[in-house]
Amino acid sequence: MRMRLGEWRLRPSIVVLFIAMVLPVFTAAIWAGYVSLERMARSQAEESVDRARVETIGHTEALVDPIASLVRVSSRLAAEQPEFFRQDRALPTMLEVLSHSPTISSVYVGFADGSYRMALRVPPKVKIHGKDPPPITLYANRWIDRSAKSPLEVYTFLDTSSQVLGTSTATTTYDPRVRAWYKDAVEKKGLITSNPYIYATTGLPGITVAMPFMVKGQVGGVVAIDILMDSLSHFLKARLVSPNSLSLIVDRDGLIVAHSDASQVLKRDVAGALSRVRINELKDPLPALAFGERGAHKQAQFNFMHRGDEYVAMFAPFPPEFGKAWDVVIVTPLEDFVGEASANNRQLLLMGLVAIGLQVLVIYALSRRIARPLEQLEQQVQDVQDFKTTHSEPVRSRIREISSLATSVGTLQGAITAFSAFVPRELVRQLIATGHKLELGGRSQFLTVMFTDLEAFSTLTEITPAQELLDRVSHYFDVVTRATIVEKGTLDKFIGDGVMAFWGAPAQLEDHAYHACVAALRIQRGMDKLNADYAERGIPPLRVRVGIHSDAVLVGNMGAPDRMSYTVMGDGVNLAARLEGTNKEFGTNICISHAVFREAGERLWIRRIGVVTVKGRRQDLQVYELMGLKDGDPELLATPQIIRLCEMTNKAYASFEDGDIGQARQRFIEITEAFPGDPLALAMIAKCKTTDDEVITV
Repeated sequence: MRMRLGEWRLRPSIVVLFIAMVLPVFTAAIWAGYVSLERMARSQAEESVDRARVETIGHTEALVDPIASLVRVSSRLAAEQPEFFRQDRALPTMLEVLSHSPTISSVYVGFADGSYRMALRVPPKVKIHGKDPPPITLYANRWIDRSAKSPLEVYTFLDTSSQVLGTSTATTTYDPRVRAWYKDAVEKKGLITSNPYIYATTGLPGITVAMPFMVKGQVGGVVAIDILMDSLSHFLKARLVSPNSLSLIVDRDGLIVAHSDASQVLKRDVAGALSRVRINELKDPLPALAFGERGAHKQAQFNFMHRGDEYVAMFAPFPPEFGKAWDVVIVTPLEDFVGEASANNRQLLLMGLVAIGLQVLVIYALSRRIARPLEQLEQQVQDVQDFKTTHSEPVRSRIREISSLATSVGTLQGAITAFSAFVPRELVRQLIATGHKLELGGRSQFLTVMFTDLEAFSTLTEITPAQELLDRVSHYFDVVTRATIVEKGTLDKFIGDGVMAFWGAPAQLEDHAYHACVAALRIQRGMDKLNADYAERGIPPLRVRVGIHSDAVLVGNMGAPDRMSYTVMGDGVNLAARLEGTNKEFGTNICISHAVFREAGERLWIRRIGVVTVKGRRQDLQVYELMGLKDGDPELLATPQIIRLCEMTNKAYASFEDGDIGQARQRFIEITEAFPGDPLALAMIAKCKTTDDEVITV
């Protein structure tokens, strides 16, 4: 074929188009990937910071709230039993509170008269009255009795089993009433949480949760629990947003409450005294820088630059109901999140460039192998377009798509020839697939033939408008056609309101009798659905009768050289048509012959109709009604009622066949009682009245 102006050759076109398509897409993909990864990294950083904020506040509340509940319960107990905590019997209760959480340092009660009882967890290396406690000391009971002129402070040391290890007694000036936790609780007249401070007893940092109790309308004292702050620092360290991030909690004065680096919570002055660290005294300047940037931003989370690096910072206050003006402060370098994304982008860019170079070389080589067979196929398609039936040399290619295309073009050439002589289309497809020659002739073959017909079609044509009749018959034909095709049958022809189909040719088919029976059941189920739709619209239903027979028939191309039909003929075909008419005599839907029963009966639920005489045949014929499948498509399986009907009918017919007409008649009557109006049972009852072994002629 000559090239027209503006047309390109295939080989260079493939390479040029490939480069033109791939390069922009690749560039856009790399850029989009870079932007997307960086955006995702930023989003991940922000989400991680926010998640850390929620977890930190939640953990702190979860740490304090249960202990606040313990303080409330203990305060109520002290109010109800004012002398309880003054006595040693209170010690087990206080030790139980201590065991509630390892973060509880001590539990104590300060009384209005200045007396004081404390149960505390004794940390290592702590001196009591200037001396070391006994070696295995775990707890201590501290008691100060202010009833004496010279108050004494008594420590009782206990082991893990609460056994007494020893005591230590000394004079004391300690007065709980002057302590901040006592005065704040009395002043508020309710639960308070103190600011962090260094415990006088243990020298450890912590907070106090305290609540007063009332005795006869007066303050009887204050119950308090000390909570160590080092657990919060450990939590912050375990929940770092990224490897180089910082997390801390600060109060309104900028003093550190907890830090992911626990060593930065406290500092020691020249005299050796411990005090809390301020945010601007931290070794790492980032929190202080973020604190300074906070005023320039109107939101809790913001980004700021330091020495060329970008950081994400968040200042999140604790909720008001927590009762403390604390902030969660999180600072994390953005590089911790985008660094990996940037490295991935660089690697992706390098790999992409190498891949494009290799692909250009491969595409160039493949274009040479693709072009020639495609040019040959182009000529063959042109021949098909011109309805030329001459067969060209087959095109060969190692490329699967081209090879498949070549096969398809060859098949198309054969199909054009076949379609000029055969209908219906599905039959032509099968003939092409099986390689049948387009010439007159046939052969004898054992097949299964099916006829269908509409009951009372003549009456229907008289009372139904032409267009409506056409629509209804077309729907019926569609149901039959679909069922036949699904079950691999060959649709032969439409005969008025009847349809003829057969199984086993032109393509060989195992179990063709069974497939024909399944198709018949599909037709009945399809008509049930169609009739249900008719019923909703007030249209009378259509009842289809089916006859199926398996026999050796002549199958092949019948007719004249210029007009032929692929069909079947013979006595077996006539018998299948007669079986369709047998339904009229017994009121049944699907009649099958004994030959069909012999081929597929073990997979079907059937009931015997009897021995009938077919016009034109000398031999009688055993006929059955097909009711359903024993296995297979759930929609076609026989229901328990159908199975029962089959069993009752076959049992009744066995009596009839044995000559016990009375018992047979009684059993058929029982069928009509169980299944009122069953036409086959009614027909057999009538037959039992007239003769003992008469056969019916159809």
